[in-house]
Amino acid sequence: MNIERETHVGEGQKVMQGGKGFRIVVPKRGNADVMQWIEGELPTPKANEARIRIEAVGVSGYDLMLRRYRFPGFPKTPYTPGEDVVGIVDAVGEEVADLMPGQRVAGWTFGEGGGYAEYVCRPVDTLVPVPARVLPTTAAALITNYLTAELTLTHTVKAKPGERIFVQGASGGLGSALLELGKLAGHDMYGTATGDRLEYIKSLGATPIDYRNENRVRRLKKLTGGGVDIVIDLVGGPIGLWRSYRSLRAKGRLSMLGMVSTSRWGIWIIIPSIMVLGLLSLWPSSKKTPVSPSMLSYPAKNLDWYREALTRLFALAAQGEIKPKIAAELPLRNAVEAQELLGRRGVKGKVVLVADASL
Repeated sequence: MNIERETHVGEGQKVMQGGKGFRIVVPKRGNADVMQWIEGELPTPKANEARIRIEAVGVSGYDLMLRRYRFPGFPKTPYTPGEDVVGIVDAVGEEVADLMPGQRVAGWTFGEGGGYAEYVCRPVDTLVPVPARVLPTTAAALITNYLTAELTLTHTVKAKPGERIFVQGASGGLGSALLELGKLAGHDMYGTATGDRLEYIKSLGATPIDYRNENRVRRLKKLTGGGVDIVIDLVGGPIGLWRSYRSLRAKGRLSMLGMVSTSRWGIWIIIPSIMVLGLLSLWPSSKKTPVSPSMLSYPAKNLDWYREALTRLFALAAQGEIKPKIAAELPLRNAVEAQELLGRRGVKGKVVLVADASL
């Protein structure tokens, strides 16, 4: 990498000014191998922005969906993926007073991407300091998944103390975040998985349901004496949503939070899923189907909530109260392998890309 000038800040951290950096680009929709590792000019922070030297960035199902499909609202190609960014402040723009070069920060790009890169510029009001006891990979695993889980539990389904919560698709990054935060709040948690992931669900303090070998509706009703209070469905699909709805007791709430089923059936499974959810909302029943606010816009429009929630989550991680599971750590240049790994499903926890020390 061509570096015109560098100085040292703190404990050996480098501040690079000028020169070039690498990033991953999606030039067209397709399989993971369409992604390219390219070199370009370092971005320059504007007023109220900081440039971050990336240490870790999360890989998500959202990244895979954007890469595979053309859909209204998705970014046009070419673009750089990556929503959860963690790294060292490398340079700051004008009017920045609260952040200094050498400081570790983290933030969410709210659907704008850009994180699969050596350097990225972000508005300082979207960045939160990372406590010294929280590793960069842990911070990356917390951002999108745990903020989404926090908003869903407290805002969307409004979980009350003592309520029972069932998570469909519980072993991935978001599912495990829901189980962990729900358990921390004192809820009885249940989650679907299969194979060795059943033990992982149990290790999070939840009751595992084997979706391949058990009738999940019958098992839940037997365990709970009639059904759960809340179902958070990360899988989607018409049949799965109907099962989720049937798992509820009277006055229960069903929230469709994800669409893991797109990995098998394609993005068009979203349309019948939304139609079924709409029909269920009109069904003459005391059960409800609350809709979660968009996680691409709600945090960006509610920055005070976003910063306070993320700061609290980092504090919980520093205290050992929550421990995000890292499924795999791969060098940034191995983004193709990372997305293929996540796309095979069955991953326990979060896949994270880390800075390539060889550059």
